[in-house]
Amino acid sequence: MAHCASPFLNLTMIWVHRQIAHHRRYRPVILTQEARNTPHFPVDTLHDVARWPVAKRLLHRALRRLTGHYAFYAPILYRERAALIHAHFGQEGYRCLAARRKTGIPLLTTFYGLDVSALPRIPAWRRRFKRLFEEGALFLAEGPHLGERLVDLGCPAEKVRIQRLGVDLAAIPCKPVRGPVDGGQVVLMCGYFNEKKGFPYGVRAFGRVADRHPDARLRIIGDGPRRAEIEAAVRELDLSNRVTFLGMLSAPDYLQHLLKAHVLLHPSVTAFDGDTEGGAPVTVLEALASGLPVVSSRHADIPAVAPDGQCALLAPERDVDGLAERLDALLSDPALRGRMGEAGRRHIEEHHDAVKQGEKLEEIYDEVV
Repeated sequence: MAHCASPFLNLTMIWVHRQIAHHRRYRPVILTQEARNTPHFPVDTLHDVARWPVAKRLLHRALRRLTGHYAFYAPILYRERAALIHAHFGQEGYRCLAARRKTGIPLLTTFYGLDVSALPRIPAWRRRFKRLFEEGALFLAEGPHLGERLVDLGCPAEKVRIQRLGVDLAAIPCKPVRGPVDGGQVVLMCGYFNEKKGFPYGVRAFGRVADRHPDARLRIIGDGPRRAEIEAAVRELDLSNRVTFLGMLSAPDYLQHLLKAHVLLHPSVTAFDGDTEGGAPVTVLEALASGLPVVSSRHADIPAVAPDGQCALLAPERDVDGLAERLDALLSDPALRGRMGEAGRRHIEEHHDAVKQGEKLEEIYDEVV
């Protein structure tokens, strides 16, 4: 099984590695233009273009710029005796078309977010995706909203499959009842600081309930290009003594904060360039798995992974008052938090167990091969 992802992998893309790590009947081989963070994402076989001899690497990149394809992947696929190419993200699928044509190996592509929201606004990418939809065997989406977007872009409906992302339940204990932290309650936001995460709206929603809940604190995990905007919102609302920026954390440290928090606040929005979550943030899945109730937005596939009123309370995008109302409801009612936390774990166990999803993914591979 040849997995193509470039780079392999940013720290925020653990969900790609999780799909690979749960193979049982297929041997995964990784092809990438650049390997990153390899200690965090161990694999047995990794082909990294960045480590090729200089002349071969330069020729490969020149051909990629000229044709848009990965010209030298075909020999690796032959050598590894790959039965299937699984490209992660639509643009990676398109770049693997030349290798598919040369080898005859079926190509399966998973779309995740930017590739179905922002990229299709570029006419050249719409044309490229049209060719990909014609030649690719199947296309995976993590939820029904994302699947519908693929069909809207021209992908034949019969080629679309829903393949939910999985959570490693063995690594995340469930803790629906949580005591105070430093004498108060913790609201947690976690993610990359870009526009679609909507964190400034989350800060403003927290500001609306801060006086009603003087013991509450907002902790923010992550970093990114929108940090200054988020910090400005904190200063504007005079919340500096109530908000803590924790930066990027290791997976164990992140999990500890997840298990101590009382509410996850994740106010995703559609960015002005069209970028969306595509499916749903993995942080939402992991929070639910830990027994943590979620306040979020009706955005992309969030309603599918965090059903409103069951394990989450959802507001319209950019609705600060709506977010604040739902945040207030959870901060005011520990029993409600406990019930929603238990429901969240059950929902993840049923629909997003990484082991079960790994088995389902291999069944899709069987169908294509």
